[in-house]
Amino acid sequence: MNGWIRGWGSLVLAVCGLLAVSPARALDPDRAIGQLTHVWYENQLPQGTVLSIAQGKGGSIWLTTYGGLVHYSGAEFDTIDPRVAPVLKSTAITAVYVDRDGTLWVGTLNDGLYRRRGRELEPVALPASIKSVFGIMQDRGGALWLTTNAGVARMGANGIHLLGEESGFPPRGFYHAIVADAAGGVWIAADDFGVVHWLDGHVETFDTRRGLPTNAVHSLAFDHAGTLWVGTQAGPARYRDGHFERDPRLAALDGKNIYSLYGDRDGNMWFAPLGMGICRLTATRFDCDNTLSGLVGETVRSMFEDREGNLWMGTTSSGIHRFSDSKLVTVTGKMDSNAVRAVYQDPVGTLWIGTDGAGLARYENQALVPATAINAKLSSRLLRAIQFDAAGNLWVGSINGASRIAPDGTVRNFGISDGLPGTIVFAFAPSRDGGMWVATLQGVVKITGDKINVVQGTQGDDTRALYEDPAGRVWIGERSGLRCLHDGVVDRCGTDGLSGISVFAFHPEPGGDLWLGTSLGLMRIHDQKVQAYTERAGFYGDAVFAILDDDASNFWVSSNRGIARLARADIEALDRGTVKQIEPRWYGKNDGMLSQQANGASQTPAWRTRDGRMWFGTANGVVIVDPKHERANRMRPPVAIERVLVDGKDVVPDHIGRIGPDVERIELHYAAMSYVAPAAVQYRYRIEGFDRGWIDAGNTRVAYYTNLPPGDYVFRAIASNNDGVWNTDGASVAFTIVPSWYATWWFRILVAVIVIGLLAVIHRLRVWRLHERERELTREVAQRTEALRNAYAELKRIAARDGLTRIANRGAFDQRLREALDEHAARGASLAVLMCDVDAFKAYNDTYGHLAGDVALTAVAGALTKVLRSNAADIPARYGGEEFAVLLNECDIDEATAVAQRMLDAVRALAIEHRCSDVAPHVTISIGIAAIVPTATESPEQLLRCADEALYRAKAAGRDRMGGGSMLAG
Repeated sequence: MNGWIRGWGSLVLAVCGLLAVSPARALDPDRAIGQLTHVWYENQLPQGTVLSIAQGKGGSIWLTTYGGLVHYSGAEFDTIDPRVAPVLKSTAITAVYVDRDGTLWVGTLNDGLYRRRGRELEPVALPASIKSVFGIMQDRGGALWLTTNAGVARMGANGIHLLGEESGFPPRGFYHAIVADAAGGVWIAADDFGVVHWLDGHVETFDTRRGLPTNAVHSLAFDHAGTLWVGTQAGPARYRDGHFERDPRLAALDGKNIYSLYGDRDGNMWFAPLGMGICRLTATRFDCDNTLSGLVGETVRSMFEDREGNLWMGTTSSGIHRFSDSKLVTVTGKMDSNAVRAVYQDPVGTLWIGTDGAGLARYENQALVPATAINAKLSSRLLRAIQFDAAGNLWVGSINGASRIAPDGTVRNFGISDGLPGTIVFAFAPSRDGGMWVATLQGVVKITGDKINVVQGTQGDDTRALYEDPAGRVWIGERSGLRCLHDGVVDRCGTDGLSGISVFAFHPEPGGDLWLGTSLGLMRIHDQKVQAYTERAGFYGDAVFAILDDDASNFWVSSNRGIARLARADIEALDRGTVKQIEPRWYGKNDGMLSQQANGASQTPAWRTRDGRMWFGTANGVVIVDPKHERANRMRPPVAIERVLVDGKDVVPDHIGRIGPDVERIELHYAAMSYVAPAAVQYRYRIEGFDRGWIDAGNTRVAYYTNLPPGDYVFRAIASNNDGVWNTDGASVAFTIVPSWYATWWFRILVAVIVIGLLAVIHRLRVWRLHERERELTREVAQRTEALRNAYAELKRIAARDGLTRIANRGAFDQRLREALDEHAARGASLAVLMCDVDAFKAYNDTYGHLAGDVALTAVAGALTKVLRSNAADIPARYGGEEFAVLLNECDIDEATAVAQRMLDAVRALAIEHRCSDVAPHVTISIGIAAIVPTATESPEQLLRCADEALYRAKAAGRDRMGGGSMLAG
């Protein structure tokens, strides 16, 4: 029977793979458990016990807690309890399950069973004896199985039936787990009875006489091949050929209490033994990790693999944990410090790691292991550089000099007393004659044997990098420029010396070019000419600490901004002039780095090993980049419109319908269900027929619209996952804003009829009293006409203003911008646009409330308006949410920059408290500047996009500042 089950299991799994939109692999089995991205959602659930996990048809994650049902779509955990869904009578949710039709089933403690239709929960009628539902499962035939306080129940086409002793089940007891196999059978873990198997009405019980380690069975799971595994109080077992047996590879788990186990889609088995953390059995090894935050000493009660291959674990008291693959792997060790400053692979393949506080370490068994014996002999454990020489000696630079470690383990330390000009050693470079060039805080020396010779002309120079080229010239990278030593002479290498620029790294090319990592970005020396790749290559003041080259024509560099990949083809296009700007692909915390700060400013902060992998030292561990095995997330993220607020009131997104009149503010909350790196999900949105194009929202999940004119609208949102795979279908909602009575067609006709009637009466009166009251009637007509003109002007003014801040709204701004472009193009005059965004405004709203947020926005609008030029027709406008736009007529880039600075100062001067901002303790803004002398073909979108891009750069540079600064070509 086992072979039959495994065969059906393989077939069903294969079919499921074909039906998946974009099937994903399971977590990488070659990585240690501790090298997976582990996210602990600490204190984000209403209660810490998670007994069951499921994924909805739309991609949302559902969790059960004793504090309510929890819904998660990538940003916040939303609790559904009796306050939100009055139909619920209990907050204790014990089971959640999504059947093949996408229906969500919810089991509760003492409140029966529910199912979700649309966005509402509805109770399901059960026999009176069933009060609590602990487990839910659908069998191959479509029937729903429940484990309850009254026993096992089966819900099929003929209703619901309790299965008791008369059906062959053990006497009523507690059932811990229930799973369905591919052959149509159901397996149930029964308290103190073992495992019960039901198939086509036949019931069979398995206990210790059939191979179980104990009859106390807590968990059940099928692996990828269809084999059934059980977790018991005495360890795991698997079902084969009619009985259960232990797996000899899992001997370490014998006698351990296994509350939860899981088989992922690649055939790996996961176990949660009490006291051992998390364990995994792969095709090649078995490993455990008991160091994970929030899981030490914890009991895992549920496991679930979502469609992207992320593994979720629910616990008894610490909530929910997620394990995901990442682009990069960070390795640490049990050391006093995991701040890595130097990485080096010696000729025999040993990878040495220099730390800032824990001395020297080796990479062994996927972890950093201190070199205890060597560290005891070093003059300092604050290391900066590592190098090997031709004699087999390992050199280590520290803040207290240099150390030479011989193959037999003896150590010779060199310090100030030995002739070093400076205490800190930042770099080494082997000399062709067998000596070692050494860079210190106070100059360069050459150590030959035990003799130290100071290089004349370098005394007092803070030196950070060294390289001896094939011609014997030594290149010296200093904090303040570039120098070379050749034939005893120190010069500027045939360049201007890069005065004021720090040189941290050298990367020679076979053709003779030399790449430099500098404080401003990448530079290259070609034919004694320095070519800078700074802002135009995407380095906006980003220091480059290390430069490595892979086998796929890419540079990999490290900086305080993270690790970046830069394609050589992009650099060549920049050199040819076919493109004006390129951008590296930056990697950071979303990609597996524990710290985004890559260490540097000394030699060897990164190294490429002989297997092609690249190792980068960071403030928390060494990061591994494996370009040949980069795992890509190809699944298009499902997108949903989750919430709509109209003037602060919730409206069901599926049924917005007709709203208004006089609607001032609409908020649309959307989400993309991608969990590999939720912070890396990118969004775009638009209202068709209103927005001229897609609006890049970054990671923002809310769109704000104010004072939309009456009409029919369709709002659309699309999203990409962490690898840039877009779901261009996205999600949409349609709605209609109805006009006010005074803006309807019938009212306008009525006004027209009245006006015409009045004019007719006036005309007749004028004829009747032509001679007697000619002047009086003429004046009366003029007064009434002026009154109508003023009323129309007032209505037009109201329609053009933002209801909250009382400045122009987006529609008025866009109209005036189009007119201004035409006017300035005709005169050949320049104009400018400023895009302003209130920094961390969502956090401000979350902390102080939306009412305080509205007050803050009004204050900011007033501050921006007050600093505008008094003699110019400048137009400030609220462009949407916390975003403002300013049109500066007859304004060049210099004057626009001055206005922007006044705005920054004015908002700072408001001193509005913002304790949740990571920029400043008060409310600040970021400003993007774009200025242009337009032509007749210029479009508003081009100018707005340039200002928005400048705003993005200002944010990326730290916020509370302006971005831009050059005139655009018209």
